[in-house]
Amino acid sequence: MKNKRTCEYIAEAIQNEILSGRMEAGQPLRQEELSELLGYSRIPIREALQILEAQGLVRRLATRHVVVADFSEKVLEEIYEMICEVEKKALYDLAETGAEWKYDCKGEHAEEQFHRYIYETITNEFFRRLLETSCECFIRFSIHETDAGQEAGNVNEREDCLKKIYQAYCSDKKKEMDEGLEVYYRQLIGNVKKERGFER
Repeated sequence: MKNKRTCEYIAEAIQNEILSGRMEAGQPLRQEELSELLGYSRIPIREALQILEAQGLVRRLATRHVVVADFSEKVLEEIYEMICEVEKKALYDLAETGAEWKYDCKGEHAEEQFHRYIYETITNEFFRRLLETSCECFIRFSIHETDAGQEAGNVNEREDCLKKIYQAYCSDKKKEMDEGLEVYYRQLIGNVKKERGFER
């Protein structure tokens, strides 16, 4: 696991507030208020807002003010569907290169290791950055910050799903790999929708 800077911890805390819906679309994020609320100086707060802007969680207006981006149910569904499609394409590219992949589907950080292997191994820099951001933000939130994501049954289902995707990759079975990724990402978005109260 990589060492995080202070601004990354701050960005993660704000990510959680935004993706959970506790910070609403259009809500202004003022450095002074966040500094007081979180107990950090304005420099790491400003750096955290830059991270969040690059991740698409906040928008900088023409006035230079920063506001929370829209994360309606439809937007969230589109984001997780898009991540799924990019990860499919990344796995196809890796399979074509014959990249050897050793994956242990058990353990505390197994899911992060699954996604990290993909984005650290692919040569497409755009995909790499997109998947890294997705892992550090949207995937992390679903598996670690939602009540549903931490339920034992949910964790076991995701482990089984990733194991099947890995086995399909090793056997060069693209259809099974696709189906497994689609099931996995439906679980992730389902966790977030339950957390937000979109689903019961």
